[in-house]
Amino acid sequence: MRHRLSTDLVTGVLFIALGAFAIIYGSRYAIGTPARMRAGFFPLLISSGLVLTGVVLVARSFITGGEPLGSIGWRPLALVLAGVLAFGLLIDRLGLLIAGILLIVAARVADREFKVLETALLAIGLTLCTAAVFLYGLGLPLKMLRL
Repeated sequence: MRHRLSTDLVTGVLFIALGAFAIIYGSRYAIGTPARMRAGFFPLLISSGLVLTGVVLVARSFITGGEPLGSIGWRPLALVLAGVLAFGLLIDRLGLLIAGILLIVAARVADREFKVLETALLAIGLTLCTAAVFLYGLGLPLKMLRL
């Protein structure tokens, strides 16, 4: 029996692979118990949920057939990945404010209906909300701006 590629099948296999990798990689950390969680507890929980979601998607692709796999949007893929990579490289060097704004701008430029004012407001608003959560809510020692 030959099964055609569908978005559910490809996404499910990707989720299973990513979740399995995270489970294997995170197995070096102590898990602990729900009452006394250690460093590996939350990654194991999230990775297991990712694998379970992947299994459900793969099963659904065999039952319903799913939407056929279309072409890959290379421009959005490249810009979003570049934004995430730039964020990871720049957050220590330039701070959360600039790295966050660059990430959001890169993600918005990936959309063909990019609007400058809308993107600027979104970038500033999301970055300030992120700062409020991580700096003030959780008390993480992130620098807002480094120049």
